[in-house]
Amino acid sequence: MTSGVGVDQAVDATPFAASDGTPTYSIKREFAGATVMITGASGYIGSLVMEQLLRTTDVAKIYVLIRGKRGTTAQERLAQLLQKGLFHLVRDNPRLLAKVELLEGDLNSDDLGLTQRELQLVQANVNILVHSAASIQLEADVQHTLRSNYLGTRRLLALATQMRALRGMVHVSTAYVNVNFPRGSTVDERIFPLHFGGQEVHHADIVDDLMSLKPAAANVRAQMFLDMWGFPNTYTLGKNLTEKLVATYHKQHGLNVAIVRPSLVTGLAGLPYPGYCGNVAGPIGMGIAMAVGLFDRLESVAMVPTHVWDAVPGDVVSGVILAAAAATAARMAINEYAAECPAAAADPMIVHAGTSTTYPISFCEAFYAGLDFVRQNPPPVRLPGASLFSLPLDYRPNEEAVKRCKYWTGWKVWAAVKLLNAMGMYGTARQLHYGYLGWEIQNSTKTDRNLFFASKNLLQLEAQLDAGDAGSGDYKTSWTIRNGGWPRYISTNIAGMWRQVFKVKEVKGLEDNDFKFIANRSVRPGFKPDTAKASNDHAAPLLPAVTEGDEEEEQSQEDMISAGFRGTAAAFQRIPASGNACAASESVESLAPAGADDDVPLRGDTPGLFKQMSAKLGQSLSYKAASMSDVAQGNVSGGMLATLSKPMQRLSRSATPAVRRDKDV
Repeated sequence: MTSGVGVDQAVDATPFAASDGTPTYSIKREFAGATVMITGASGYIGSLVMEQLLRTTDVAKIYVLIRGKRGTTAQERLAQLLQKGLFHLVRDNPRLLAKVELLEGDLNSDDLGLTQRELQLVQANVNILVHSAASIQLEADVQHTLRSNYLGTRRLLALATQMRALRGMVHVSTAYVNVNFPRGSTVDERIFPLHFGGQEVHHADIVDDLMSLKPAAANVRAQMFLDMWGFPNTYTLGKNLTEKLVATYHKQHGLNVAIVRPSLVTGLAGLPYPGYCGNVAGPIGMGIAMAVGLFDRLESVAMVPTHVWDAVPGDVVSGVILAAAAATAARMAINEYAAECPAAAADPMIVHAGTSTTYPISFCEAFYAGLDFVRQNPPPVRLPGASLFSLPLDYRPNEEAVKRCKYWTGWKVWAAVKLLNAMGMYGTARQLHYGYLGWEIQNSTKTDRNLFFASKNLLQLEAQLDAGDAGSGDYKTSWTIRNGGWPRYISTNIAGMWRQVFKVKEVKGLEDNDFKFIANRSVRPGFKPDTAKASNDHAAPLLPAVTEGDEEEEQSQEDMISAGFRGTAAAFQRIPASGNACAASESVESLAPAGADDDVPLRGDTPGLFKQMSAKLGQSLSYKAASMSDVAQGNVSGGMLATLSKPMQRLSRSATPAVRRDKDV
């Protein structure tokens, strides 16, 4: 299909061909000399795409849309991003860094918050657009989700139709836009309509309806839609509607766009940094959860052991995004479903970036890999009373039992984080907190659907990649037994997690892995990103304020908390002030986030709530209620402090207020 944009720039749309006549495309060729714009570059996936572009292509310019956030300017956020170990192969090269140009803006603002000069710049020069920015709070208020994802994307699409040099665009979605399929289904790389009363409903009508209501009424109506269509949360519904919006621009405006649907994105398998984990929203977070003892009994597991766990290395996802962008720019509309389904013929190219149909792994396989490692390498922080247990293959989760475990675990984590912060053990509190995030997100019977994401378009995209690109080793576009193996990859990621999250330098039993620690370091003196204004890559977190000390390697809050239940702390504050905690009117499901507009991070001491919580949890935590002033002065005794590991006690003794730097989590 020929795009309706890019008319001011003559482009040879004739694809190259292999010796057998099969059309091919080249990532290196399509990006050579190109000007690229990336939204969400400060997030995990966006940062991987930017690094891979700088390292493997001769791209001319990369515009990154980043917003200022909580006292940090967009320019400071970009500088912090480029300091990460992820960029170690490019950060010392001023020629490469000079290709990065900052656009300070926000998808939630008119014209993306760009100046007139900046608008003219992107309208005239952008050749390829990668849209990876999104709010991925799973259960945010529906209007927040739609503002961030649907309406923000609509503003970007409107601008894209004005980009006169645009050759192709990639919209980064999620494989779970079709999580409402029946359990055990195979989901094709297609767009499926939503029906109401026997008729197909238009995405714009749903959004207009929800955005016209007051927030509380919109949430009630959204719950009706969730129940009717089978979506587990507002995030997946919002992303489903956003895909339909993208497809509308493809069909009605001739926008040359592809949609990439990643599954659960994990750490890197290969270059530039094997084992790098910039995200605890998925399987890495589950690994942290196991380590810190959130899986403290069999009943806490919400997944069926033999169900597929569709995890995918981050470098595979970035490779698929670049391949889809290059194929789209080369006017190669790969659609393996058009012949068998006429309705799919008008769809944009849709590609699943997952492993469930290329190289699947079950949850129990991943669980036991982590269990073996934790047994040999106890983490420096672990919840009191947590034990390791086996996961029988015939285990089936009980939803009510899982809810009870989540409820009490949430209280225990809240108590431990407050106590550790008060004792000056900020890094330890942060580790425990991140583990809870990943566990809360992934450990759910609602999302354990055992879905298999078809890969026809993915494999065809890989087959038509230029032989030179495919043989260069620069791009992984699928995860199979041929280009990697789960055992070594899992070992590499566990080693990376232990070093990057827990700061443990030596591990046992992981000789067969590719991880080598790379520290964060400032970019070369003199580098100053060209300021031209920041995308809504992640919404402001709403969890307890977890502070950190002076550590060897800091990981940005945006990356480490790129998703999840950011309103947990605010929900804890809303628990009734009296009565039994078990009888609280809010169920564990209501501990979901209050939304980005309800910014209630817990800061400072809350003696009344802390004492109340201590009294309720005293038996399970095995320590006597203590005032926050006593805790802060170190006058704490009893079971709770005794259960802290020796490494944690050493951290406490070495912590000093002078190195404390408060950061919201």
